[in-house]
Amino acid sequence: MLSLSSFVALASIPVVCWTLLRTYRLIINYLTARKLGFPIIVVPVYRDDWWWLVTFARFNWVRHIPVIGYWLPRRGHAWSLQDRYRPHQKYGDAFTIVSPTRVEVIINDPTTGVEVQSHYKAWQKPGSRYEVFDLFGQNVLSVNGEDWQRHRKITNPAFREQNYKLVWAESMKQAGQMLDSISGRPGMSNTLLDVRNNCVIIAMHVLSAAGFGHAHDFDGGFRGIPAGHTRSLADTLMFLLSNLLHTVLYTKFNWLGYGNPTKYKEVMGVGREFRQYMKEIVAYHRATTQAGGGGQSADIVSALVEADEAAKRDEKASSFRPMHLTDQELLGNLFVFNLAGFETTANALTYTIPLLAANMAVQDWVGEEVDAVYKGSYQPDYEDAFPGLIRVQALMYETLRLWGPITDAPRWTSNEAQMLRIKDHEVLIPPKTYVTTNFSGIHSDPRWWGHDSLTWRPQRWIEVDPKTGKESIASPPPGAAYMAWSIGPRVCPGRKFSQVEFVAVISLLLRRYRLIPLVIEGKMETEEQARQEFLNVVEDSKLAVTPKLRRPEDAGVVFQER
Repeated sequence: MLSLSSFVALASIPVVCWTLLRTYRLIINYLTARKLGFPIIVVPVYRDDWWWLVTFARFNWVRHIPVIGYWLPRRGHAWSLQDRYRPHQKYGDAFTIVSPTRVEVIINDPTTGVEVQSHYKAWQKPGSRYEVFDLFGQNVLSVNGEDWQRHRKITNPAFREQNYKLVWAESMKQAGQMLDSISGRPGMSNTLLDVRNNCVIIAMHVLSAAGFGHAHDFDGGFRGIPAGHTRSLADTLMFLLSNLLHTVLYTKFNWLGYGNPTKYKEVMGVGREFRQYMKEIVAYHRATTQAGGGGQSADIVSALVEADEAAKRDEKASSFRPMHLTDQELLGNLFVFNLAGFETTANALTYTIPLLAANMAVQDWVGEEVDAVYKGSYQPDYEDAFPGLIRVQALMYETLRLWGPITDAPRWTSNEAQMLRIKDHEVLIPPKTYVTTNFSGIHSDPRWWGHDSLTWRPQRWIEVDPKTGKESIASPPPGAAYMAWSIGPRVCPGRKFSQVEFVAVISLLLRRYRLIPLVIEGKMETEEQARQEFLNVVEDSKLAVTPKLRRPEDAGVVFQER
């Protein structure tokens, strides 16, 4: 019979072997990184290690340990949002993070960032970082090379002017109904948690109408549970987005479910619900298209299915390789459209509303434009209003500059070395090396954005034609780059979708109301204290798929009728 000491010795063998293997890989990666010539930060874990994703929050105490605590802030997914450009002040526009599993070059140079993001064939998206978006199938966001071109050909027609008109009309409807519900509330105030929830419902309902062809009222509809389902589509989507990490881990490592079988059962059940919803929607639109009823709807799914069916017909008439999407790939793209369409706009609205309330001068400046464009109309048409609401568009540009959905974007060299140029310095990046563009750093570095680079100032996006006095969206300052929707050929296809929705909601809000900081009893005494708390709450953000307010219940907005 084994003694206790012998048992402990045997049980420790796997741990010792694992530690030795990781140490060996760390040394090999360090030697590789030294050849690059960039400053090096050595860390014991990579931020995508599955076990680290699960346990990261339990190691916050490590950051307080002298000498070794330096690495922890850069091993969480939120590090670029929290640190922005500051690490580059110490380490330069390029530095290397070395872990046992990766060599990752972090870049803060706008020109280099644009080059890496634009040359999609040389700098590919690493599967290990983007597989989170493959939960329901590969999609236009996650694939590379010829597969990406195939996905792009099918998905691009979904975003068109016909669709944007629908987005505008539905956004106006949802915003109007939301404001009507607020006007009937005593005190006409909302905490930022209420604001977030309202923005989520607006984004979901607009997505339902402009994405799937199913329109609902703000106070109902999308929350209903249809026959054959146990959850509403809204609840299903919200759960998936709130539990994305659990969904990915449980799907990839089923055995993790033994640790929390109740959570595992719920996560997997919601995944099946969502998949069934998407299959039903695709089947409906496919039947409509095949019956000759296609081309008449403005929603995204209709256009997506129509383009896919057209690709199938073209394949039959030629000998070219297949260019259509499989059913699994259609589901994958629908999930990504849900994720991006919901998160980008809901987040932009959630951050912009408190920032407007905290900046009355900006609110008055934008309101002046809104009054001029609306010209007494309650809800103007898309063609008449959207092109003229430049200042409202500037609000979104500035909000996403600081609180955009993408905080950094990894690429890698795959199986071939690639030349990376940073200013006058050229470096050959070896195969299977990550090069990550720090969007949050590039968007906030005072070298390009000025001394107020961390200040929310939408006026920086306006340029005026000296001859006509007409305003337009300005280009980024000299030397800077703007990548809120990414950049280059792989720019987000839903960019204008989100812009139209945002502009419609914010313009109608400012047309009807002034936004004033809520003085919460027991937490603050004056409006100035409430305004400052707004800014504190916005700054105290976390990264959960996209930036989120950590404590939205600590501040609020009063909607004052104009």
